Amino acid sequence: MAMRRMSQPTARQVRLGTIFRGLREEGGHGSQDTVARELGWSEAKLSRIESGRVGISDPDLRALLDHYRVQDRKLRAYVVDLRRRGNVRGWESDVRLVVSPTYADYISYESDASDKCDVQTTLIPGLLQTYDYAAAVLDQHFPGMDEEERAERLSIRVKRQSVFDRPNPLIFRGIISESALRHAIGGREVMAAQLEHLLILAKEYVGTVNIYVLSEVSECHAALFGPFVILAFPERWVPDIVYLEGLTGNRFLEDAREVQAYRRLFDRLMVSASLQRAESMKLIEWHLDNYRNG
Repeated sequence: MAMRRMSQPTARQVRLGTIFRGLREEGGHGSQDTVARELGWSEAKLSRIESGRVGISDPDLRALLDHYRVQDRKLRAYVVDLRRRGNVRGWESDVRLVVSPTYADYISYESDASDKCDVQTTLIPGLLQTYDYAAAVLDQHFPGMDEEERAERLSIRVKRQSVFDRPNPLIFRGIISESALRHAIGGREVMAAQLEHLLILAKEYVGTVNIYVLSEVSECHAALFGPFVILAFPERWVPDIVYLEGLTGNRFLEDAREVQAYRRLFDRLMVSASLQRAESMKLIEWHLDNYRNG
């Protein structure tokens, strides 16, 4: 079949559709209707492919690439691989059975990203959380959750951290408000283990895990902007995205102007508002000593 109907488009399928839409619009190939007629397709078919609402067969994918006269071998190889991985069921696709579609998409984006900029105002960033700390956070957000679902969600958190051990690891830059170090999530022992874990990660993954603390004495208070994440990808055809997470819902920002605004904010926070790496480590050590000494 030329198309494979999907109950819910995955992040990779949406990304693939975005690339094809960009090739059509930026290459001056005309409207969806024009391209569809030239290929002998219906306009609805091309529309669903560009929106990620349906999968795309290998012959149709190559037909689009040829129609748009794509000669870049890296781009051709990337979209072929993106299609293949979008159709393979693995732990990243299985999480859609446990968490919301938006959060599942976020995990998929995160696993493919090359860089992650993470600003957290009240909690330790998810990728840096210990199992016990993550469990305490989950119990606060979803009290009374079924034990099986709780275990599955915590397992997902652990699996996400494998991005640091890839051949090309995710480069993480995290700005953590000092208030997140003071909140005794799970109690003193859990927090002490969590802060020690931050120090170990920063030491063992030099250049990969970069942690900056936004001190409480900084004029740029955490409450002014709230938590956000920026994900960047190694392929030049894939734009950066911003992920915003809340208690009752999460969402993505993909508009280039909005993403750039968050990028400027992150740069300002990291360069002029946060403590630099060595100072951040000393402050984390200070809070760790306080938890250990009661």
